[in-house]
Amino acid sequence: MKEGKVFCFHHGWHFLLADEFPMQKALEKHKDKNGRCFYELDYIEENWERVTLPHTFNDTDLFRDRIKDAGSGQKRTAVFYRNYLTVPKEYCGQKVLIEFEGIRQTCYLYVNGKMVGYVENGVAPFGFDLTPFIDYDKPNLIAVATDNTATRETDFCIAETPNKPDVIPGSYLFPQDKEVDKACEGVGYFWNCNDFNPSVGGITRPVKIHFKSQIYLTLPLYSNLMTKGTYIYGSDFDIQNGTSKINVESEIRNESGKAVKAYIEVIIKNIDGEEVTHFKSDECVVNSTSAKIPPLSITPTDAYIAEILPDGRKHYTAVNDESKLGETVTKSLNVTEVSAVSDTTKLNFWSIANPFLYRAEVRLFADGELCDSEIIETGFRKVGYDKDRGVLLNDVPVWLRGYAQRATNEWATIGIAPEWLKDVDAMLIKESNANHIRFMHVAGSKADVRSFDRHGIVCTQPAGDKERENFGRQWKQRVELMRDVIIAFRNSPSILFWEAGNNSINKEHMAEMRAIKDKLDPSGGRFMGCRTLNTEDVIEESEFVGTMLNRHAARFTAEHGPIMETEYLREEAPRRIWDDFSPPDFDYKTKWGGKGGRKQVGIDFYDMTSEDLALASAKGYGEFFNDRIGGASKKDYYSGCAALCWTDSAQHGRQAYSENARMSGRVDAVRNKKQSFDVFRVMQSPKSAIKIFGHRNYPKADGDNYKYNVKKFNGTYWEETGETDFRDAHNKTVYVIGSYDIAKIVLKVNGREVGVCDKPIYTFVFPFPNIDITESGEITAYGYDCSGNLVANDTIKTVGKPSQIHLTLHTDTNGLKADGNDVAYVDIEVTDENGDICPLCYDKIDFEFSGDGVFLGGYNSGKFDFEDKHESVIHKNYVYAECGTNRVFIRSTENVGKLKLKANMNGITTEIEFESVETKNDTLTECTFDGIYEDCKNDADRAEFEAIEEIDKIKYIPESEPYCKILVNGQEPDTRGVRSLNKNGRIWGAVICILERLKTEWSEHFDFEYNSDEKILTLKSGEYVVTAECGRTHLLVNGNENLMDGEPYISDSGQFVMEVSAIASYIDGVSAWYDDKVEVFRIETKQ
Repeated sequence: MKEGKVFCFHHGWHFLLADEFPMQKALEKHKDKNGRCFYELDYIEENWERVTLPHTFNDTDLFRDRIKDAGSGQKRTAVFYRNYLTVPKEYCGQKVLIEFEGIRQTCYLYVNGKMVGYVENGVAPFGFDLTPFIDYDKPNLIAVATDNTATRETDFCIAETPNKPDVIPGSYLFPQDKEVDKACEGVGYFWNCNDFNPSVGGITRPVKIHFKSQIYLTLPLYSNLMTKGTYIYGSDFDIQNGTSKINVESEIRNESGKAVKAYIEVIIKNIDGEEVTHFKSDECVVNSTSAKIPPLSITPTDAYIAEILPDGRKHYTAVNDESKLGETVTKSLNVTEVSAVSDTTKLNFWSIANPFLYRAEVRLFADGELCDSEIIETGFRKVGYDKDRGVLLNDVPVWLRGYAQRATNEWATIGIAPEWLKDVDAMLIKESNANHIRFMHVAGSKADVRSFDRHGIVCTQPAGDKERENFGRQWKQRVELMRDVIIAFRNSPSILFWEAGNNSINKEHMAEMRAIKDKLDPSGGRFMGCRTLNTEDVIEESEFVGTMLNRHAARFTAEHGPIMETEYLREEAPRRIWDDFSPPDFDYKTKWGGKGGRKQVGIDFYDMTSEDLALASAKGYGEFFNDRIGGASKKDYYSGCAALCWTDSAQHGRQAYSENARMSGRVDAVRNKKQSFDVFRVMQSPKSAIKIFGHRNYPKADGDNYKYNVKKFNGTYWEETGETDFRDAHNKTVYVIGSYDIAKIVLKVNGREVGVCDKPIYTFVFPFPNIDITESGEITAYGYDCSGNLVANDTIKTVGKPSQIHLTLHTDTNGLKADGNDVAYVDIEVTDENGDICPLCYDKIDFEFSGDGVFLGGYNSGKFDFEDKHESVIHKNYVYAECGTNRVFIRSTENVGKLKLKANMNGITTEIEFESVETKNDTLTECTFDGIYEDCKNDADRAEFEAIEEIDKIKYIPESEPYCKILVNGQEPDTRGVRSLNKNGRIWGAVICILERLKTEWSEHFDFEYNSDEKILTLKSGEYVVTAECGRTHLLVNGNENLMDGEPYISDSGQFVMEVSAIASYIDGVSAWYDDKVEVFRIETKQ
């Protein structure tokens, strides 16, 4: 019996942009002249494009348009792919399985004109058994129809296909801006949204073909193979002596027609190929099972029931009574389970500092003959939690800090990056001294998680959600997706957290998710939890709790399990804007809706420079750092935190007038470092570090320098009045960012001391007011610890005029592969004659490209297409420098050859030449472990950020009025940026926002009116008429005075703020109380 093999299936594909939806219309539109559909054998292709997978089809318009609340405006439609698979002679007669690492959103797969199956969840890896459809004697047509339609600003999008024999796959739709035919109206996937899950389309992830003997190891692809593959984990850890046992649990399927005696042999090697240990299982009998034609879908058949519409047509409607739905299926189909355990083995454990990985070769023997094998890359680590120390990795407490990132993880100009660029991304994350990524809403890709495994980045992995709890069929979709995700990712050492939801769920749902984890990943050392859990009964069912903006954190929760802040720092600022003192505008030119404003079309939500974002970053991170377990506040809440976001992205953006992306990143959309990157690099550094914010190229204070346009609020936004004023450049505050251990910073200009700061703000920011920034030369900061030792310094200096352009080529470690998919990028630096980057250069840079490649151009913030404005640089032959730098991209072709790139900026030119490298471009190519691996050392991991009492006394300023989350029926209203406070047991907040939220659920029981001119709020409910007025310390209740704890007031953002606890209880049928267990104020209706 010949052993099988796995191949990449990336070359020889043909692609057609159908540019039509629904799918049936797309199929009809692109029939050939003989009336055949694209998946039929004799179909005649016209205007199809040859592509290499992975392939993004809408990279051309991603980040091209002005950003919206609905996200970027990239194309969402149906597309088709075709390829031919010829089974190599040595594998004729074997099983043929296809694996997709994921498609956004759907996959309808055909072989030789017949549908094999479909998957529509758009997130998890999946696979199909092609064997019954394969002809071993000739090429087999493999055809894929997919669409990336999603909610927000679209007529309709794909819905789940009811798994019924009389339903055409892909025919059910989820209505959006338009209604759909009731006979095909279906249940959408809640996470299939462009704003929270940008719809970057195509077959954007790897595809593999597995040839297997008739007795084989299954794959971890529950949809649609209904198998779980091999599970590997460590046990019996002895950290001090560096030993552990290795456990391997595999599934065997026997389709040979006879029973066999089988066992597995496991060989563990390090990534250099050196054997560490080997062991095997006991022999067992594996009975044969019949090879049946697999089902088209594994969506539960009882999830939908038929109904007859008034016009007599049949429609399948979802069963939304969860009590009538069965338990989510996790049992594998027709397999025998076998397990093997090693002796105690000396290992290098996977950790953040030293992410050691091993390759486990699992070999299957049947009746003494080798019939299958697989190699799984994994790592072994011990994970725990101590309420007084936090999350423990190999018995060492770790402070997890990093970023919340949309799982699409897209790049401007290229869409989804090749695997080596995933490593570039991961190395940048580590360079910023972060060690944690929380993927948001949906699971991150296999490629991203592999890079985190290689580089020691802890990952929080969700399955699928948007912003609220679901029930019925949509809830079951989430559970089924979590099943698929856990099975696919449970051998990844970087994943420590499974996230059940992006918002609170009830006790029963939390228990259901935890049960899935306990069943599928009982020994992986991972926590199952959810964001925004706020009741004791649900917290008790969880293993970790996520907060947002430090809401509802409590010591009670931390004593139960880890608390992770999931997405603080929502503010936005583009890379190109230094501060309000930098040319060319000495301002950020926006159309700002004002503080506390709401999201509006064509209006900017923020008016922040990079300097403003730096201060907000420090304030945000400092709060969680001080509230960490062992932190200065002594609250002992947090085990980790994640800032929103890692990159500027195509998700929902709030700079809806000025920008082409969500500008909340530490790097921009092509991973150029923003100023925010260095702020986080220093704040998150466990070693002494400081960074002077800004540059030293401010102009002299003469002429029009420092002149800016005065603005006035017109009721909608701050508009220019026509008047101008001047910034005082002789008295600007210069900010220096210092790491935790920095107690004092001395600032010198041209060798002259201009300030000493030993009273930092926000823990990490050392301000130096009244600095004359027009004085050119050199500015140096010296950082001292609490013992007076000089431990860090930083210098910036005035740079000359642009006189040079430097181009630096970046490729994979083996060069630019001539495979039609690989990408090289070229960094651009505009420098003076000494080679120093010119921080105020924003000039246009033109490019000439020649050779065997495709020049993709680059990206600029604030340059977009909108109506008559056509400024986008996406896929153009020019970009603009931003703060003196940028980068451009080149995609390879399948031809090996020389490539030449020439840059020209105002007559300053330079060029580079390089060659692509030959690679095999056969339809099937050998799968290898690509990637850039961390250089691991054998030194012991150490705890970081242990408290320094003297530093905490200097830096930590306790809150005088603690934050208190206000919940209306368990959900938090949008309070327009007003922070709800607990003032001596009285809960203050933006009361009108809270009443508006309550009104949506309880409108029949009360009414209210707010007179903004008089600043008077009147509430009517039942027998009560209650009046609150700014400047008056008492309520009027039916005309009688009722003393409050203080006067209502108008916040900086224009919100009416008062003691919410004083008014809420007057609403009929409402109870309001402070829940001291989780430190929230609850307003609940008696339903």
